[in-house]
Amino acid sequence: MEGFTWWSDEERKFASEVEEFVAKIRPRAEEAAWRREFPWDLSNAMAKAGYFGVGVPTEYGGRGLGATGCCIATEEMSRVPVAGRIFGGSILGGLRQIIEFGTEKQKRRFLPKMAEGVLGAIAITEPFVGTDAAGIQTVAKLDGNRYIIMGKKRFIIGAGVASQYMLYARTSDDPEDIRRHKHLTGFIVEKGMPGFTIEKTNEIPGFDNTLNGYLNLDDVPVSIDNRIGQEGEGWRVMTAGLNLERAVLSAEATGWLREALSIVVPYGQRRIQFGRPTIDIPTNQFKLADLFIKLKMARLATYYTAHLLDLGQEPALESSICKVYNTDMAMEGAIEAIQLMGGDGVTKFYPLQRVFQESKVEQIAGGTNESNRIVIYRMGISTMANEFKMPRRIIHDELGVPITSASKPVKQTQVDEDKLLKVLAEDYRVNPGLYRSRDDLKEEFDSSDEELDSVMVSLEQKKLAQLHRGTAGIKLCKATYEGLKKANPPEYYRWFPSWVGTQDIF
Repeated sequence: MEGFTWWSDEERKFASEVEEFVAKIRPRAEEAAWRREFPWDLSNAMAKAGYFGVGVPTEYGGRGLGATGCCIATEEMSRVPVAGRIFGGSILGGLRQIIEFGTEKQKRRFLPKMAEGVLGAIAITEPFVGTDAAGIQTVAKLDGNRYIIMGKKRFIIGAGVASQYMLYARTSDDPEDIRRHKHLTGFIVEKGMPGFTIEKTNEIPGFDNTLNGYLNLDDVPVSIDNRIGQEGEGWRVMTAGLNLERAVLSAEATGWLREALSIVVPYGQRRIQFGRPTIDIPTNQFKLADLFIKLKMARLATYYTAHLLDLGQEPALESSICKVYNTDMAMEGAIEAIQLMGGDGVTKFYPLQRVFQESKVEQIAGGTNESNRIVIYRMGISTMANEFKMPRRIIHDELGVPITSASKPVKQTQVDEDKLLKVLAEDYRVNPGLYRSRDDLKEEFDSSDEELDSVMVSLEQKKLAQLHRGTAGIKLCKATYEGLKKANPPEYYRWFPSWVGTQDIF
């Protein structure tokens, strides 16, 4: 496994260790996949090696390698059947949530067990609630020193084999709590609690021997000591978990891309068609080049995101970008790798069918890539807001074309219809297809919002300006054709480059 310059010696050593471990378990992992049996022996081997504790702090019995260690282990284990699912699914069952929101008592109770290999699972999705996690319908009602939980969860990785489930339930129906995302609460629900059963096992591509199913919670009593965070903090707890989950899913994708490359390159070197190895065919080399690009960029995004998590940040934007990019690239890469191998690529005798199936699933898991793109859009707009200010441009005195101005406009002391119309007309010369925003106009006039609104509305009523309104009132304004005509004579708006002879136009 290739390391990065910012990795510690311990992280590099761990990567080599996991690589050797995966090479040893590969035959058994492949056998278990063909037999469709859950390999408890592999799970126990991972536990014995201390891998489930890679992200658990050392003071709680773990190896203390944080998100980077989790991603290193996930990437390597995802190269073989089952192992990546067992490892990744378990460490996402409350690790980050307990570390960030658990009490000291909870950390000492749960984290050492996780480090020892007690399997965990994450329980968010429900039969009627998927990507819209805020709409969770499973209910938890406080009853003395315990909560009574009623509801169902589905698409739970490790359903049945996991011993503890990081589960979210609704604890308030108050509209204001819902608006502020204060209506959910996180809990650790443990196997064996009265009323907690597995309802059904799903048959999903890529889950040939990894359990994935429905949970049924029929008035399950859960001690208040199993509540992670305060009541109503569930959304924050969930978000913290999702940041790590998306980084780990991204690491899975890098493992799949590495596995795909590891088979298609030697395959192409040994497959002769048209008198030469298929790897020598230029179009195949292009496909391989794209696979290298996908892998290198995916790994860089993964370990940068993990590094931010290890620095104590909450990289929601980066983890969402990473998850979308990596799973999309893994899916595209799987398709191209299969094409490189032709008919052999679609058989189960090579790993590409598994890579294809698992990649498809992960474009949906951890929040669909579409929902992640919404998050990316909103957070991108917010975090980069200072870079999205419209530059002020003015007409160059000699050239007659718009150029960026380094200075702000000199504010006019009072706004009136003629002055505002002149400003809008000048903007037409600079940005003929755009409206001017309220903030743009406030840079031009030293006037109150009420005064500016009054003049804009007056121009609108006279059909000299057109307004665009949002929920908070007038947002944008532009001059109409009548307004442009009133503001300046036609000659004011004309411009032609020097090579155009005006005699050829008029």
